[in-house]
Order: sequence, then structure tokens, then C-alpha cells
Amino acid sequence: MKENKRHIEDGRWERIARFLYNNDHEAIQEDIPEEIAETAWEVDLYYKLKQFDADKALKEVRKKIYNRKLSLIVFHGRRSFLKIAAVVVFAMLLASAGFLVGSRYWGGEKPAGVVVDQYGISKITLADGSVVTLNRDTRIDYPGKFRGDVREVKIEGEAFFEVKPDPSRPFIIHAGGTTIRVLGTSFNVSAYPGREKVEVVVQTGKVQVTKTRAVMKGHDAVILDPGDKGVFINESQELMKSKNDNPNFLSWRTRDFTFNKTSLNDVIQQLNNVYRVQIRMENPETGNLFLTARFEDRSLDFILKVIALTHHLNVKKEDDCYILQKSS
Repeated sequence: MKENKRHIEDGRWERIARFLYNNDHEAIQEDIPEEIAETAWEVDLYYKLKQFDADKALKEVRKKIYNRKLSLIVFHGRRSFLKIAAVVVFAMLLASAGFLVGSRYWGGEKPAGVVVDQYGISKITLADGSVVTLNRDTRIDYPGKFRGDVREVKIEGEAFFEVKPDPSRPFIIHAGGTTIRVLGTSFNVSAYPGREKVEVVVQTGKVQVTKTRAVMKGHDAVILDPGDKGVFINESQELMKSKNDNPNFLSWRTRDFTFNKTSLNDVIQQLNNVYRVQIRMENPETGNLFLTARFEDRSLDFILKVIALTHHLNVKKEDDCYILQKSS
């Protein structure tokens, strides 16, 4: 068989191929030896190998591999992009939800602006131009645009209001078990959930504080002038009026303190409330000492240093806790 294949001319291979692939019986009858018919599979293999372009096939294989890798990259890239997009959308929704928890829009328009200072205190300009400064851990619900004949908000926590005068539209605040009604004034409201009382201290103007629920104890409403304080006791539902004797009621906002023969127990309590830290005295008797001093927007470390120098104390810090101890 090998001998026969050596004597077959190239042209005859073409005719053999026509026989194999096109059933060309004329070709086999004319000049294809009988031996070839017996080994047709070898001829078939020869022809296929002759027709096979190795370089072209390699390129096709590489192309298919590349396209598959590319499709995988595109798929994974698209999946990664979708994951990133999902995270971004979720973050945006979460941020929006967090903002709406703090300030729910009752109207369709946004307020003029929200600013957070270095102490984490937020200042909000409402749609009517009134400004509200929020202490930390405070929630306020307000509309994007005031509608009707009243301007109405609700707070939980502590805030200082600077209400823009508008005699035709009273400004109403719902805080704890009270309703506060003003025309144009500045005042502080403290109404943290879970605390025993709601306090309203007026700086300028006139404020009316009314019980949300009418009860038979005490006043149902009080009118507060500058320097007055209204106190509502949650448990007893009592509403009282008195003169404000706390010069530091706005210290959370201004970081200004005035102490006039104030016991260190009271000083430490106010500092803890304003700076949100834990200050304690190693010896309880230290709390009976008095302090007379004034601080204007000073750091906590500076104030504690003054206290320590005044009463010969040392300040020791352990994690987030400050400890006042007697000098040895």
C-alpha cells in the first residue's frame, strides 16, 4: 500500500478526493486503483490533513479562548459594577432614610440649609427663615414648606429656636407633653424622651407653653417672658413657671460657662452633659468644693486644668473617663 501511494500523482489525489467527498464514481472508474478503495480511510485522512491549515486553526482557537475570557471579564465586570451600584444605591437610601428620621418633610420643598459645626451640632434654616440649632441626639420633624395659617414642628431632644416674626402665622412646637406657641422670639427647649421633665427657657420675646393633655393639676398654660423658665413634669403632669437661675442653659450651644460659687458636683454634671464625657472624682468629698470662674468657648482639657490648679488636684485620664484626684 505504501508503494502504491508513492506512485499516485497529486492530480490523482484530487480525483480521489472527489470520489470520497462527492461520490464521483466516474473518477474512481477512470484512474483510481482498486487498492485505493480498500484503504479509502487513509486517503480521507490524507486529504483532510492536506486541507487543514494549522496556523489558521491556532488563530481560531486563540480567538475563541480570548472571546470566552473577554465574556467572562465582561460578565464579572458587569456583576461587580452591579454590586457597586447596589451598594451605592443602598448607601444613598440609607443616608436619605437617616436624614428623614431627623427631619421629615411635610411639604414638597427642601429647607434652606443644614450646617453641622465642629461640635456635631446642627443648625437648620427652615422655609420661613427661622433658624433652629439642634443639640446632639435630637430629632426634629418639620415641613419643607409651611402651609396654612400656622408654622408647626415637632422635636425630641434639645434645640434653640430663633423664630422669624410673622403675626399672621404662629410658630407651634410639639415637645414632649407640651405645645409651645410663639410669634417671633428666641428660646431653648429641652425635651429628651425618657427624662422627667420638659424645660423651656426664653431669651427674647414671649412664649406660651400649654399642656398637650388637659388635666386638673396646676396650670394648663403659662406665658413666659425673657428670663422665664417653664417646666413640665411628665409623671405628675404639672406645668410650672419660674425665673431661670441657670446661666449655662445654652452652654451646649455656645461652650460658654459661668460658675459663681458652684459646687464641683454641679460643675462636673454640666461638663458631662455638654461635652458628652464621663468625669468623676476619686474622693466624693471633692464634690463639695466650689468654683467661681467664667469660660468662653474653651476646651474641656483647659477647664479641667483650671479646676485642678484651683483646688490642687490632678487630672487622670483612663480611656474616655477623666478622674479628679487629690495631689499627693
